[in-house]
Formats: sequence, structure tokens, C-alpha cells
Amino acid sequence: MNTAQRLQQLRKEKGMSQEELAERLGVSRQAVSKWESGQSSPDVEKIVAASELFGVTTDWLLKGVRPAEEPAPARRKLAGRILFAASPALVAAGLFLAHTGRQELRPFAACAGFAAQAVGLALYFIGQTLAGEKGPFWAAWLDLAGVVPLPLYSLTARAAIVLLDTEMPWETFKALRGAAFWLVYLALLAAGFFLLRKRK
Repeated sequence: MNTAQRLQQLRKEKGMSQEELAERLGVSRQAVSKWESGQSSPDVEKIVAASELFGVTTDWLLKGVRPAEEPAPARRKLAGRILFAASPALVAAGLFLAHTGRQELRPFAACAGFAAQAVGLALYFIGQTLAGEKGPFWAAWLDLAGVVPLPLYSLTARAAIVLLDTEMPWETFKALRGAAFWLVYLALLAAGFFLLRKRK
């Protein structure tokens, strides 16, 4: 395997298109295409940038010489992926827990729900450390979708009490409060979607 083949393999392993790689390295897509087809070779600066981007050494990229010890062994990557999967599940469990139970147990359930979500988020970042790479988009997206409702519902409820006429019928008040919650929630999810995709 030569440098061109190794570069193409690394790009595909990361799930990147030639356009995305070109943008990250500050070159044209045609330049990347020529590198991968062996028609030309990247200069030293681009080799260093590519090695940093893909988390490999320049020796491996140029000559296929691997370091004595891989920076992120397969077992650590597997553990990281397990934590990525567990993170949204725990966040969702915390959300469910906070909204269940009898009325008198709600304060305890809400605290337990917040604690479960905090642990779920911690698992996501621990997974990143173990895997040696950014967490997958779907895990970050599900975490965002699960973590936002609890604090947001409390904030919109308090804002509704302050801003809306408390003399209005309860059903109207409840409908307006719910509409405000969903409007802000969906706006936050949309903003989070684009920010997370851009990060990737």
C-alpha cells in the first residue's frame, strides 16, 4: 500500500468525502483526487496536516511504518462506542424518570432524573476520551434532545407565570405555555442540529 492508498483508506474510514478532506486541508477537491490516484503527491505541510487530522504518524502515512503502540487500541475504541450508545439511553431514562411517579414524589424524581442525565453526558465525554475521536453525531443529537426538555420546561413555566395574564382561563394559559415550550425546544434542536453537523 502506497501513500495515495493510505490517504484514501484513512479518508474513507473517517466517512469523509474528497470535498470535505479538501476543505479541512485547505486545498481543492481536484488536488485530493490527484493525491489518491497517485498523479501527484501532497507537500510536507499537507502531509503533517493530514496526519494530525487522521490521528496517525507521518511515518505511517508516507512509509506505512506504524508506531510501536497504537494510540487508541481496539478495546478502548470498543469501550468508547459502548459508552456512546449508553449515553443517550441514560439521558432518556433520566427524562422519563423526572416525569413519572406520584405528585408528592416529583421533586425527588426530578432530582434523580437530572442526576441520571448528568451521568449520561459524562459517559459521552468519557467515550470520546477512550475512543480517541469525536463522538458520533447521532449520540450527541439524542443527548441534546433528551437533556434540553427538563430545564427548558421549568424556565418556560416560570416565564409564562411572569409574562402571561394570570387571570386568563387555565386551559388557555396551559396551551400558551406549552406552545412556548415547543417553539423554543424545536428552535434549540434545529440550532443544535446544524452546529453538530458543522462540528463533524
